[in-house]
Amino acid sequence: MKRRQESIIYQLAVSEGPLTTDELAKRLSVSARTVKYEMIEVRSILPKYGAELFAKRNGGYSIVVKDRELFDRYFEPLSLQSSLANNFGSDDNARFLYIARKLVSSSRFAKLEDIADELYLSRSAIREAVNSVMNFLKSYHLETESKPGLGIRTFGTEYHMRMAMTELFAVHFHKVLLDNAGMEYAKWTECGYEERQEIRHVFLKVLRESQIKVTDTNTQRLSIYFIIVRNRCNSGYRLKLPDSWKEEVLGTDEFTVASEIYDRLKSSFASFDLPEEETVFLAVYLMSCRDMWNVEQPQEEYAPFYEDALGMMTELQDYMKHLCGIDLLQSPWVKKELLGLLISLFISIHFGVEGLYRFWYDYENQAFNSPISAAMACTAAGFLQERLNITISVSFYSQMASLIFKRASLTEYDIRPQKLLLVNSNGLGLNEIIQKRIVSRYEHLVESFTIAELYEIRGMNQEEYDAVLTDTSEIAYHYDLPCCVIHTLSSEKEMDQLFNRQLIKAYQTEALIPPAEQIEINKNYRYTDELQFLQFLAFRHGKTAGERERIQEYLEKASLYDTGYLSAKSVMLYLPASYCEKEFIELYCLAESGTWRGKEVEFLLFVSVDWRDDWKRVKAYENSFRKLFSEYSNMKTFSQRGRPVLFEMIEKCLKYE
Repeated sequence: MKRRQESIIYQLAVSEGPLTTDELAKRLSVSARTVKYEMIEVRSILPKYGAELFAKRNGGYSIVVKDRELFDRYFEPLSLQSSLANNFGSDDNARFLYIARKLVSSSRFAKLEDIADELYLSRSAIREAVNSVMNFLKSYHLETESKPGLGIRTFGTEYHMRMAMTELFAVHFHKVLLDNAGMEYAKWTECGYEERQEIRHVFLKVLRESQIKVTDTNTQRLSIYFIIVRNRCNSGYRLKLPDSWKEEVLGTDEFTVASEIYDRLKSSFASFDLPEEETVFLAVYLMSCRDMWNVEQPQEEYAPFYEDALGMMTELQDYMKHLCGIDLLQSPWVKKELLGLLISLFISIHFGVEGLYRFWYDYENQAFNSPISAAMACTAAGFLQERLNITISVSFYSQMASLIFKRASLTEYDIRPQKLLLVNSNGLGLNEIIQKRIVSRYEHLVESFTIAELYEIRGMNQEEYDAVLTDTSEIAYHYDLPCCVIHTLSSEKEMDQLFNRQLIKAYQTEALIPPAEQIEINKNYRYTDELQFLQFLAFRHGKTAGERERIQEYLEKASLYDTGYLSAKSVMLYLPASYCEKEFIELYCLAESGTWRGKEVEFLLFVSVDWRDDWKRVKAYENSFRKLFSEYSNMKTFSQRGRPVLFEMIEKCLKYE
């Protein structure tokens, strides 16, 4: 089965509804004609796996599963293969993989014309993929050389070559087999399926027995790396490391673990009798991808990097305070986590493994679904990139966004407990049961209960209360106070309704979102391209030529972070309020769909905010925007109703806290 056919099956299986030919073509970066052609094969393939293709005229295609167990056995590895955020089912990415693997697999020159012929494409058709490959190689500190008549070749240090090869396996999950995008590359990852699993088990057993914690995504990569090491060494490729590296890693926990890993592999598998340089670099590799959260004494364990990281953390704190009006280090745990992140960064810089491009799985990119956290992380990463004169990897940027999202999420909103009037048509005594049930679950949200008959409300000072809870129908309720109809609160559903309709109002979020006059919704905006829009924003919000230049420069750099992870056909741009000394939320609804970094967009959200050193504000913006960007319908509703929708989004988040 061809990869394109697998991608069509994957897209149909995970879609919530039928997909038209045009929708599939857009997702796979191919023509509608190509999709129709592939559907002939897809229709014949599916019955083998317990499913059928259903097509409805003008309604699109869908999959009907007849044998769930059979289909799930087929779909599990397929979904893993297709779970990358940058899906390799698309032709663009398949071309990228093929070209990148070819260039790192051989020291010989390769002609781009020959590569294009192998892909049955013109040279112009692979131009974009080649540019992406060049950027990928550059991130791994690899260089390319071009010679007339010979073509292009890649060269660089052996360990950078191996790390690039490891990443180009693309889907590192241990049960996934190498795809067929580049057979020259396959010789470096050649290993029997069962032996590959056993190598992984031996490696993980050593890791479990040690004090070293490595993130799961990195253990998957290391399992591939060991196979590449063995195959490269057997072909005569040797590491040449700086003399100082051995002295720097000897005595570290990572070197001890690296030695044990290779000793165990050598005793269990052929061709793992490796030179000492391999152990030294494995120690470096482990050090660069270690999960720093469990390091008890970083000042002792990573003394050569600790002071630099500590100093940079203070600089970053000052920068974010000055530019964004927020203190990153208000909580002790943030200091520990950020310090560990910066230690890892300085380790990577020292050993030349910073800025590496990585392929992302869906579950790894959750931080990018949080627009505010992602934008603030981009600001922080931009500072570090300029300050240290390096390239910040998407991996670091993601971890920074996760830290900010975690800090905002753990912040508690202010609460003004509710003063409630309890009314029951069957007598006052039943209200004692209701009161007890509310207190047992929501005590922190209620200041007082006053039990009364319904008719008595008219003679009470209603400004002293927030709401009436009654079993009387809303139709029969004729008083000014908000009313929430309840009964005995004897079910989970009724308790949730009480919270969702009334008690949620105890959370004080009104002042955290700008007033209506600072929220502007522009309908039918004539959008042409990214640069034009950034120029428009700079001209609109900059008072002087200098201010406009600064705003545009900031937005151009900030817009480089990958908004492709944001859904709802929307993009958010964030500008610290210090650039224009005012706060606003501007939504631009495009008259016609446009593109932003190759993604279709209908809404452009521009936000300027001074956080006023208040993480509750960050949380409020994060809650509202995260929900807005989660569904197209939410953004559409916001474009129609404005500010009230932001509070509805915040309340949706509160319901799950």
